Amino acid sequence: MPELPEVENTRQYLLRSGLAGQRLGAPEITWAKTVREPSVGEFIEGVAGRTVTDVQRRGKYLIAPLDDGQYLVLHLGMTGSLRIHDAGREPPPMLRHLFPLDDGRELRFIDPRKFGHLWLLTDPADAMSKMGPEPLEPTFTIGALTESLAARKAPAKALLLEQSVIAGLGNLYADEALFLSGIHPERTANTLSDDELSGLHRAIVTALTRSVAAYAAARDAEWPDPPTALSPWTIPRAAGEGCPRCATTVEMIRVRGRSSWYCPACQPKDVT
Repeated sequence: MPELPEVENTRQYLLRSGLAGQRLGAPEITWAKTVREPSVGEFIEGVAGRTVTDVQRRGKYLIAPLDDGQYLVLHLGMTGSLRIHDAGREPPPMLRHLFPLDDGRELRFIDPRKFGHLWLLTDPADAMSKMGPEPLEPTFTIGALTESLAARKAPAKALLLEQSVIAGLGNLYADEALFLSGIHPERTANTLSDDELSGLHRAIVTALTRSVAAYAAARDAEWPDPPTALSPWTIPRAAGEGCPRCATTVEMIRVRGRSSWYCPACQPKDVT
């Protein structure tokens, strides 16, 4: 699933492609359930003729302010991606929706599993549940993380996936942050020491910063068709692979239904 680095990569791609300032034509929506609000007809009518003024991100959501005060909000779901192509270019597989642009190109929403969503709203927050701090902004402090986790008896991995705790963090980067900080995915949050919480905070920022930088380098190297998915984490995510630190075979467990890869040696569950 696209997480903060992937969504930020998409935002930067759209800005570099010149989406801001483009006037939108009537979108073609081929899977009606993608549009969450308003109705599909109202969505098409509300978007047509409007100009995109910027491309923003909140957590895993993309937000495009329009010139009439409304917001086009988009969530990529599990497998969604966006591309801006010339209208005459062969459509990519699994193209679900397209937005004509006034310069002859199209904003194309590719979504193999149809889990993406679209909204047209006067307040983009209406598309989102309660969101925690952005982990790459100053509001994400050690104190903020400690306040969210210290009294909680749930597993650390499960809490890191709650968008009310940290906006934009998902399964892949939660595993990476726990690996970098040496914390077992099933450790209950209220057992983490101050030093562990500080290390976890540092690991979250490190994991995301590295990934954002990797996507930036890939955009420069492979423009105008940069990758939408990289594998910039260090913890292996395949059976039989060895830990890059100690060579112990990594293991996978499920924490509240989510697959979680970890190193049994580097991330012990029982800490004395």
